[in-house]
Amino acid sequence: MDHRILLDFLKIAERLKCNTRHSWTSSGRHESVAEHTYRLCVFAWLVRKEFPECDMERVMQMCLFHDLGEAMTGDIPCFEKEDIHRRTEAEALEHLTEFLQEPERSELQGLFREIEENQTNEAHLVHALDKMEAVIQHNEASIRTWIPLEYDLQMTYGQEQVMYHPYLKELRNMIGQDSLEKIREEKVPAKENAGYQVKKGVGNMDPRRVVELLHATDWAKDRSEEKILRAMEHSFPYAVFDSSGYMAGYARVMTDEVTTYYLMDVVIDEKYRKKGLSRMLMEAILEDYGHLYGILHTENAEWLYQKYGFQIKNAGPEMVMERPGVSSNVKKGREI
Repeated sequence: MDHRILLDFLKIAERLKCNTRHSWTSSGRHESVAEHTYRLCVFAWLVRKEFPECDMERVMQMCLFHDLGEAMTGDIPCFEKEDIHRRTEAEALEHLTEFLQEPERSELQGLFREIEENQTNEAHLVHALDKMEAVIQHNEASIRTWIPLEYDLQMTYGQEQVMYHPYLKELRNMIGQDSLEKIREEKVPAKENAGYQVKKGVGNMDPRRVVELLHATDWAKDRSEEKILRAMEHSFPYAVFDSSGYMAGYARVMTDEVTTYYLMDVVIDEKYRKKGLSRMLMEAILEDYGHLYGILHTENAEWLYQKYGFQIKNAGPEMVMERPGVSSNVKKGREI
């Protein structure tokens, strides 16, 4: 390779040492993109024998270059990244390859294309490891560096990418358990960030919004307005509101207030997700009824309820989860 081209390309790659990511390190500073890239390569090397079907040299190359575009664009956290950011990064990668001559130019373009299309075993593995490494890094950082939406994101990020392989699924579950333990040990209270507030009781509900929220769900989209409102009136409803009084989330509890409660209809407005609002709802409900035996049904949100001590009782299309109550001398439910 031409000496000047080599040095110019290395100069661009050096920016990955300077550009920081959203994640924090265990020592209390933001990690650089280069540091994430390095450990992703170590991650791939450590699991290489679990994937005999993969060309691990190809995997290592994709790990090495997967975030090179961020030398030009900087890092955009996953919860802020939009299509315009993806297009900008794609353009940056195209620009980067222009620095090189053949055959390196075509080789690097092929790696970027394979990562983007995500159709090969090697690309599947890189995407799964990339997302898990970020979750691991959050587990290693102080929980005080987490923003509210990350309490949920720690349980969901990368789940889709690992589903194709048993080893990755088991590893992701273990990482998720580490997240749960970190949350429980720190006992960080839910934050009323940016003016969000949980209210309880029928009189505090906005009936129109309750109907809108439930009609946006898969499980209640065909439920009549009359049934939704009657169910609310015969339950203990909770809602989370933003600073303007707009209802962004809803849940309700059916209970005898002595032995058992049944958690139902937990929903957060799609525009308000990843802000920690489901956590606010759950902690308000458990403050009132966590001393009782709890039960719920869910189709695909077991990750959320496991954070609060619910365990799977019966798996299936309508999963049953339960949570044992604590000692009866713990605070009872409050009056509405």
